[in-house]
Amino acid sequence: EARRITSVSVMAKFQESTRKVKDDRIEKAEKADKKDSSKKKDKKDNKDKKEKKDTDKAKDKAGEKTKENKKDLDKKKRRGDWVGEKDADDEKAPRYKGIDSFTWSPKANELLFVSEGDVYRYQVAGHRIKRLTSTRENERQVAWLPDASGYTYMRDDNLMKVRFGSDLAEQLYVKLPDKERMTEYKLSPDGKQMVLVSIKEGPDPGGREKKVNIAQYRDRFMKVKEVPRGVSDDPIRTEENTVYLLELNRLMREDSVLTEVYRHTLSQPRDYVKLPEWSLDSKRIVFAVYDQESGHINIMEAVCSEKPDSEENKDTDKKKKDGEKDVKKDEKKDTKDEAIEKNPAKVIHRFLHTGGPTTPRMIHPYYLADNRRIVYLSEKTGFRQLHVLDSRYESDMYLTRGHFEVYPIDITEDHNAMFVTATKEHPSRLDVYRVSLEDGSMIRLSHKDGYYSDVAVSPDGTKTLANFTHYGAPNELVFVDASSHKQKQLTDSHPPVAHELTKPRPEFFTYENRHGQTIHGFMFDPNDPNTNEKPPLLIYIYGGPLGMQKSVVEGYYQSSAYFFACYMAKKHGYVTCTIDPRGNSGYGGLFEKANFEQVGKPQVEDIVDGVKYFIENHNVDPNRVAIHGWSFGGFQTQMCLYTEPDVFAAGIAGAGPTEWENYNSWYTSGTIGISEPGSAELKKFSLLPLAENLKAKLLLVHGMEDSNVLYQDTIRMYRELIKAGKETLVELFLDPTGGHGLGGDVKNLARYRKYEEFLLRTVGSGK
Repeated sequence: EARRITSVSVMAKFQESTRKVKDDRIEKAEKADKKDSSKKKDKKDNKDKKEKKDTDKAKDKAGEKTKENKKDLDKKKRRGDWVGEKDADDEKAPRYKGIDSFTWSPKANELLFVSEGDVYRYQVAGHRIKRLTSTRENERQVAWLPDASGYTYMRDDNLMKVRFGSDLAEQLYVKLPDKERMTEYKLSPDGKQMVLVSIKEGPDPGGREKKVNIAQYRDRFMKVKEVPRGVSDDPIRTEENTVYLLELNRLMREDSVLTEVYRHTLSQPRDYVKLPEWSLDSKRIVFAVYDQESGHINIMEAVCSEKPDSEENKDTDKKKKDGEKDVKKDEKKDTKDEAIEKNPAKVIHRFLHTGGPTTPRMIHPYYLADNRRIVYLSEKTGFRQLHVLDSRYESDMYLTRGHFEVYPIDITEDHNAMFVTATKEHPSRLDVYRVSLEDGSMIRLSHKDGYYSDVAVSPDGTKTLANFTHYGAPNELVFVDASSHKQKQLTDSHPPVAHELTKPRPEFFTYENRHGQTIHGFMFDPNDPNTNEKPPLLIYIYGGPLGMQKSVVEGYYQSSAYFFACYMAKKHGYVTCTIDPRGNSGYGGLFEKANFEQVGKPQVEDIVDGVKYFIENHNVDPNRVAIHGWSFGGFQTQMCLYTEPDVFAAGIAGAGPTEWENYNSWYTSGTIGISEPGSAELKKFSLLPLAENLKAKLLLVHGMEDSNVLYQDTIRMYRELIKAGKETLVELFLDPTGGHGLGGDVKNLARYRKYEEFLLRTVGSGK
């Protein structure tokens, strides 16, 4: 049973802004109904009316579902839950914000959720929603108390605690040093302590945050919009992260003492301090720290010392006896440095990270059941795999191994096993496993070939919920029973046309590049190829790191990689393919870090090797090879055309960052290279000097209001091509109000109509 918990009609009871949405939708629904009625009245042809009535009757007789759908639609309209097709385009319409987050109770079938900054409680039994807070501030980071007797949450920089059935809302006394503010926290399993992370922002070294201008052509005269932009050669604004411990049995007492565990100055964009995890006995915390400048990852541990009440009383009695001597000691402790106790965390393991740029943030240490050994993710074996650390013996051993990737979901309640997803069966698939933390054995919980994402596993590991997709069917929520090896689809989310359009299944393929590494892809062949000539080849590429995402996966129904590729193959006789070259995530550290200090070069090698593979194995025309991509793929398309001009006949480059010195420092510093402040070292990776090499036809596409990859990059590239005498080879296709994915005046269908026309004009048809 799928039961909707929140909606406009439900939350309108609590929120004024949602009531405005409800009223607006009801008004639009009534207008739509009146419009439909007036159209019917204006019809003069009684025969058409009769035929329509007969058709409606036939539909009703065919099944009660039609009536039910009409009734449901009428109810939605009356309640304000109906959304018209044009509602999203109505910029003046009020918006329903929905919920921000939710968290299940550790003890009962109920949850807490946050909507518009307030906390609500939902109990499954009785289907009841109760509002718990009503404030002008935003509540966030809601967490249940370990015994589920209440909850904690952050309001601004303050931590609040509430117990159900009590009229008291406690503000936990967390007095941080000046200019520090708490960002994250976690309660210990016994509920007696808390670990928190604070941040202290340093002064802006440039005097103000950098802004760049974006031109807008929506009105009579051009307007300028400013957006923030931090680039690689900007002075770095340092931040300081500190990890603290706080005893919760001294709440509301102003003499409660923070214990500083660790302090780290974040001097590079990708420096990172992870929120610590507790051991089951609440005596230890463990966390990971990444220092980008040195490249080191430190696994840190702190032993928590908690004074029993008896010892606290002894201290109080001793103070009474010591008299004036103790007063002087207290006066000394009033200074800021003395007010915070120190219990420095120790480095129990340090290693040099040489893998992909996004892996350090994925390193999440957990304690095993013995409260001493630690399991964590690393790329030390070349692929993301689990390792077990035992600091007592300075032992670090891999737990899982192989040429595949492992992505942790959660640790079991007893800390004896971990649930993960992994590409163990095939790089294009993602399956769910239970991994023993003793011997590393992996038990596959999912049973069908496909891609399982957004996974939740029951604490005993016998039941799994996940979104599941594979070519031939769109994405749906499924229930997997590990014991019976049965999988049941729980949702039916897509209309019949979606099922029809996702029936074509591409063919997966592999080839070896010039270095002997396996490159993966999928392809569509034409239904009725022209036997008198060789078909053209169309390649889609992204080519950059994206955490764990890649293009060559089961059920990747992306418009360029799947729908447009399928269309060009079936309609125009192209051989079309999507390729994941080095530079992509999901194939190990070597692939993901391939761009460092040589951005785009490994991808060019792999794509050119791919063209050779298709010429030799699929009889494509070597003189009619086209390539296209978006964002990093837009850069990569141009890189291929400028550095291998004799291989490609045409290219379509969308929103490509052709000048990496202009892109954001967080991405470039981890992916391409680190620049010193004031030194635009990434300028050497600009594509502008390569413009003179262009021989192919090139279509440059960009949204003019793009705040991610600046539109100026494309215009500067276009200008350079014009200066190089390439005016007959290059074209511009612009969305005046579009962002990074267009979506302004240029809609998706219009974009691909342009692609189709350009390819047929420059490369020709395969039929």
